[in-house]
Amino acid sequence: MTLPPSGPPSGEDTSFGGWRSCDVCGEAIAHIEDAALGLRAAPLAERRAAAREASADSRPLGLVAWDWGHVECMGAMELTYVIPGPRLDSMPKLVARTLQLLDEEWFLETAWEDAVRRFYRVPFE
Repeated sequence: MTLPPSGPPSGEDTSFGGWRSCDVCGEAIAHIEDAALGLRAAPLAERRAAAREASADSRPLGLVAWDWGHVECMGAMELTYVIPGPRLDSMPKLVARTLQLLDEEWFLETAWEDAVRRFYRVPFE
């Protein structure tokens, strides 16, 4: 049995895409230590309420987005989960965080793939 070569297919770039600006204030994030990725409680609760009320033939519910921003800007938000910026600053750390999040009962209701693709160029399979 021949296994495919490891790593991304030729020509695909999975490198770090850079830190994005704060979703709250729109300003650049100068230091990763000042940033976090957070999951707001209200949109998750709204999605869950809609899921309870939805019928089997309803259109699928959207996933809850993760917010990226300055820790200070996100301080006033009610958050279900917060990941400090330094815990996302490498692909191995991001994979470790993903494995931890899989244990959360709400994880599959979130747009985690979109959050990952904000920072890393991950090929579509």
